[in-house]
Amino acid sequence: MEKINIIDEILDFAIDNEIEAYNFYTSLAGKAKNPEMKQVLLNFASEEQGHRKILEDFKKGKKVKLGQDKVPDLKIADYAVDIKPTENMKYQDILTLAMKKEKAAYMLYTDLAAATADHEAKKLFHSLAQQEAKHKLRFELEYDDVVLKED
Repeated sequence: MEKINIIDEILDFAIDNEIEAYNFYTSLAGKAKNPEMKQVLLNFASEEQGHRKILEDFKKGKKVKLGQDKVPDLKIADYAVDIKPTENMKYQDILTLAMKKEKAAYMLYTDLAAATADHEAKKLFHSLAQQEAKHKLRFELEYDDVVLKED
């Protein structure tokens, strides 16, 4: 009987999540009318690819560089209504959708860190959670600057 490595299963799940996030941002970028926002979304897609590589390298036993920054939470995403992607999304809707997506990713990595006993995996998941929090913060700041300051 083959021994199941739970850490590998968790890493595979996280890798699949990063692939889905990459696809989400590239799809959203295709819907964005604003060229600047399109580029921001493509940059996020690229960052999600980076997260995938970190997870894949960790799974292969390679040493990965982990950030330890604690990111502030504006909690704007906590109060925004859920939005479904459409072809003619407003800028506000794109920001809301992205904030919610990043919040979910943050929560996923926080939960994965809590679920593993492996110290190195725990550090990896905490680091990725903070990176996702940083993404959410960027969207929240943009939302605050653009949407909440409109008259």
